[in-house]
Amino acid sequence: MPTLLQTATRSRSLTELFPASWAYPETGATRDLRLDLMRGFVVPLLFASHFEFFSLLMFIGWERLGVVSTAEIFVILSGIVVGMVYGKKVKREGLPVVMPDLIKRSVDLYRISVIMILIVAAIRYLPWINSTVITTFYDAANNQTYQLYPEAGTKLSTILSKALLLQIGPHQFQVIGLYVVMFILITPLVFFMLTKQRVVLLLAISWVIYAIHYGAPRQSLRPTGAQFEYAFPIMAWQLIYVHGMVVGYYKQEVLAFFKTSLGKALLWVSILLALCFLFFTWNHPLPHIPQWISLNLIAPETFHHLNSEYFSKSQLGVGRLLNVVVLFISMYALLTVCWQPINKALGWLLIPLGQASLYVFFIHIFLLLAIMNTPLPAYNNFWINTAIHASLLAVVWLMVKKEFLFRWIPH
Repeated sequence: MPTLLQTATRSRSLTELFPASWAYPETGATRDLRLDLMRGFVVPLLFASHFEFFSLLMFIGWERLGVVSTAEIFVILSGIVVGMVYGKKVKREGLPVVMPDLIKRSVDLYRISVIMILIVAAIRYLPWINSTVITTFYDAANNQTYQLYPEAGTKLSTILSKALLLQIGPHQFQVIGLYVVMFILITPLVFFMLTKQRVVLLLAISWVIYAIHYGAPRQSLRPTGAQFEYAFPIMAWQLIYVHGMVVGYYKQEVLAFFKTSLGKALLWVSILLALCFLFFTWNHPLPHIPQWISLNLIAPETFHHLNSEYFSKSQLGVGRLLNVVVLFISMYALLTVCWQPINKALGWLLIPLGQASLYVFFIHIFLLLAIMNTPLPAYNNFWINTAIHASLLAVVWLMVKKEFLFRWIPH
C-alpha cells in the first residue's frame, strides 16, 4: 500500500479518487458557492461557541476539527471574499473608481457595529431583562468576570464616546469589530499594493507586523484601543486577513498552481497535516467531552503546554496559523471534488447562512439574550440543549430566507 507521502511524491490528483460527476462546476463566476458553504459551516460552530450548552453541536464545535475556532475561519474567508469581489472591480475599473464602494461598505459596517453596542447598552436598563450574558465576560480559567460596559449612572457622552471607539460591546461580537476596523484601515492599502504589483513587499510587511506583536509582552500592543484587541489583536490577526485578500485577488492563479505537480503534492501534505492536527485536538482534555470521542493519548499537561506555546488564539500561534491554512486547503479541496453530494445534503442549510454571515453574527446576539432569559438553559440537559441549538439555527435560517431586516442590517 502506498503511503500518503508516496502518493504526494507522485503528485496524484485528488480528483482521481472521486467520480467526476461529483465535482464543483467551474463557471468562472465571481461568487464561489464553496466559500459560501464554508462560511455557512461557521454558523453552527459559532452557536456551539457562544450558546455554551453541551449538545450534539459540541461534537463539531469546541475545536473538534482542529485547533481552529470560528474566528480564524471567518476572518480568512472574509479576506478572500473581499479580495475576490472588490478585486475583480479593481482590476477592471481601477482602485479610484472602487474607493466609493469601499467607503460605503466601511460606513455600513461601522454603523451597524455602533448600533449593536448602543442597543445592548440600552437593554441593560430594562429591569425585566437579564443582560449579563452579553454585557460581561467570564474567564473560566481564572474564575474572573469582566464588565464590558461602564457601570450604571455613567454619563451618556462617555458611553457614546466608547461606542464610537468600539471600546465596549458584547464579547460575542468582537470579531466583527476586528473585521470592521481591518476593512476600513487595511483593505484600501492592500488593494493599492496589489495594483502596484508589490505582493512580496505587502506580505513581508504583514509578517513583520505579526512578528513584532508575537514577540511583545501580552496585551502591550493595542494600537486601536478597541475592545476586540483583547481577544483579537489587530497586529496579529491582520496576517490572515491580508493573506486571504491576496488569495482572493489572485484566486485563478492560486487554483492553477494547485493543478501543478508541486501544487498537488502540497495539497496532499496539507491533508496529512490537517489529519495530524485533528489527532492532536482530539486529545484535548475537555471536561464536558465524553471519553469515547477523546483519544487520551497525549498527557493533559503535555497537551496544555503545546497548546499554550504554539496554538495561542489571541496571538495566533504558529501552530494555529498552520492549522488554519491546511484545514482551509483541505476543506476547499474536498468541496471541489465532492461538491454535488455535499451540496445536496447541506447546501440548502449552509449556503444561505454563509451568504448572510454578517447578518447572522448580528442577530445571534439577540437570540442568545432571548434564550438566556428563559428557564431552558437551567435544565442543563443534553437533549434539551440540542433542541435549543437546532431551534435557534432554524430560526436564524428562516430569518435569512425571509430577508428579515435585510434593508437595515449588512449581510
